[in-house]
Amino acid sequence: MRYALQLTRIGNTFVGLAALVALAVGLVVACGGSESEGSWEWTAASGERNEPAMSSDGEESGTIQEPAPEPAMTMDAYDDMATEEEAAASDDLADEALDDYGNGAEPAVEPVSYAQNRVIVHTARVSLVVEDVSDGVERVAAIAQDLGGWMVSSDRASGHTGHVAIRVPAASLKVALNRIEGVGLEVESQSVTSQDVTDEYVDIEARLVSLKATRDRLLTFLEQADEVEEALLVQKELSTLEERIEGMQGRLNYLRQTSAFSLVTVNMRVSPVEIALDPGPDVSIRVGEAGRFRASFTAPVGIDDFTFVWDFGDGTSVAGKGSALRPDGSRVTATVTHVYEDDRDSPYIVRVDLTGFGEDGIGEGSASMEVEVKEVPAIEVFAGEDRTVEEGEEVEYWASFTRPAELWDFEYQWDFGDGSPTVSGRVGEGESRIGESHEYSDFRPRPYEATVTVNAMSEVGRVSSTGVFEVRVTEVEGFVVGGWDVGETARTAVRGLTAVAKVALAVLIWIGIFSPVMIVVGGGVALLRRYGGRLRRGRQGPPSAAG
Repeated sequence: MRYALQLTRIGNTFVGLAALVALAVGLVVACGGSESEGSWEWTAASGERNEPAMSSDGEESGTIQEPAPEPAMTMDAYDDMATEEEAAASDDLADEALDDYGNGAEPAVEPVSYAQNRVIVHTARVSLVVEDVSDGVERVAAIAQDLGGWMVSSDRASGHTGHVAIRVPAASLKVALNRIEGVGLEVESQSVTSQDVTDEYVDIEARLVSLKATRDRLLTFLEQADEVEEALLVQKELSTLEERIEGMQGRLNYLRQTSAFSLVTVNMRVSPVEIALDPGPDVSIRVGEAGRFRASFTAPVGIDDFTFVWDFGDGTSVAGKGSALRPDGSRVTATVTHVYEDDRDSPYIVRVDLTGFGEDGIGEGSASMEVEVKEVPAIEVFAGEDRTVEEGEEVEYWASFTRPAELWDFEYQWDFGDGSPTVSGRVGEGESRIGESHEYSDFRPRPYEATVTVNAMSEVGRVSSTGVFEVRVTEVEGFVVGGWDVGETARTAVRGLTAVAKVALAVLIWIGIFSPVMIVVGGGVALLRRYGGRLRRGRQGPPSAAG
């Protein structure tokens, strides 16, 4: 019963502490609202509040001035940063609040020292082009050590890329970035982000005060426990409470460290070798025509893996990888195709970017060419309707086409689809019809597909158009008398005679195969009949005299 009353007191204590924390947070917000955010400077290592720095124009500066901690300071050292006096004051404050709550008085708590300061975590990322990755990593690590920081991690998986992460005092972040820029040949990018964790820090700190006060009360209950069961139950609650306190204390230490020491991640890559790239001469193509593009180059020694990107100048691009080796030792990228839908922005500037990777480094190259796109009128070919002809019949075929004024030098080509040689020739000036005779010598059930192609020269090269039609070939009928097809009847008779001959031949073959067997079987039967009669007469005895 007594232990139940004690647990009830513990529960009331938790409720009182929750009200205490709510009041403390309210005071923090009220105090923070009366001052501009970032107007106070905070030293993460000591917890001291400095006077606001004034800028040249008389306004308060929001820059955090944090003195550099000792280089060897670790997270364990941060655990000892709170003095014994501060810890005792926090415990006394909690005890007084609990006593006041038990007496029915409103808890009065002064804000903790960190509540009026901003806790800022700074993170920076830098991308550098360096001459040597290994040397760059060592130089960045040395910068961190000189400023009182340390190297967190490094990675030099390949000879041409790598990264290093360091921590430096927050007050020295700008100095560190300036010195890191001097390590590289070129700074590709740099970014600094800041995260305000003041609210989280104050919340954790206030919760720790209440949890520690509760822990002290539980320790008092443990000392007063007369029975083993009561002591075990209190010890279990203490273990759970200690885990929560350790977790919050670890998070608090982490926020202290990350705000006092800024994380800087530096990505490095070696300066690329220049690759001479030739995309080919300028070209002219027509709208709707598929243009073919590829570039040739000479690969640097030690670089054998290549990727490329073609930008066609009309808002579209295509990426690819791989190359082929030519007999002369040069290489050529894979061929890509592109179709321009209109010529409004012609000529287009086409650019190709090549990147090579290898054990010896990186290679880069870029080049451009000009593509003129023109709207060229098309040739329309009319090959006519599908036709039906008899085998062996020579028929003349005709097709017509249009002759745009922008085209010249017309030519044609006939392909009748039966394996015969194509027929081609030039079209006379002013002519728009072409004809050709052809004979289909073989009948087949499905039709032949014939094509006629007309092409001409234009400003962007030869253009062509094709017309297609089908030719169905029928068999030639034989000699017919009174509706009776003599030829077909003769063919039927021949096919019937052939079938009879096949059957007769099969019978003769079977007789030839089985005739010896039939002879042996017949002889055996005759012998059995002859000697079988004699045996039967011998068994019956000689005939009687009466007989």
